[in-house]
Amino acid sequence: MSERHFTYPIVLDLAGRRAVVVGGGRVALRKALALAEAGADVTAVAPTFLDAFAGAAGVACVCEAYDARHLAGAAIVIAATDDEAVNRRAAAAARAAGALVNVVDVPALCDFIVPAQVRRGDLVVAVTTGGAAPSLSRRLRERLEAEFGPEWAVYLEALRGARERVLSEGHPPEVRRRIFERLTEPDVLAAARAGPDALRRAVDAAVAEGTSHGCG
Repeated sequence: MSERHFTYPIVLDLAGRRAVVVGGGRVALRKALALAEAGADVTAVAPTFLDAFAGAAGVACVCEAYDARHLAGAAIVIAATDDEAVNRRAAAAARAAGALVNVVDVPALCDFIVPAQVRRGDLVVAVTTGGAAPSLSRRLRERLEAEFGPEWAVYLEALRGARERVLSEGHPPEVRRRIFERLTEPDVLAAARAGPDALRRAVDAAVAEGTSHGCG
């Protein structure tokens, strides 16, 4: 029995990189929109497209049967057609060109898989079962969606601003560490649920508390 290997989780910065989605159906649309949201330069290739592609911001549609030339310059390729032969050809051509490849629902043909995700602003929580049980990934995502509400986006934005402010003020490393840890205490998150004014007061208080403990 061969030794089992595990996937290596990464977060890709696709801003300005060319991404190609082969397919014009519902799944292809979802993949194309997600890539566009990540800042990729997205092209979808298919003989026909769902009408919804017409309103897909950031997605260029090429209404042609797939050909390897459509993949020129792509950093990432997702094959999402209902034709297994087309998906296999696209995967082989993309890999030969040095692009990362995902064939929807066929982990054996993938260089990467796309995990189930919960996104709240800068916070991204991802879950994968390595293709063993996608339905379980979806179930876990539902639980995470209930756990991490929309207030987390506001909270993370406030933490980003506080971090920039603290770094600009030139505090010693120990003081910075204390402030950043204080900002992650439950009462600051609770303030995010109470509204922007409460959150601003909680952040200011946390920064002041961390700074004052560094004096004397």
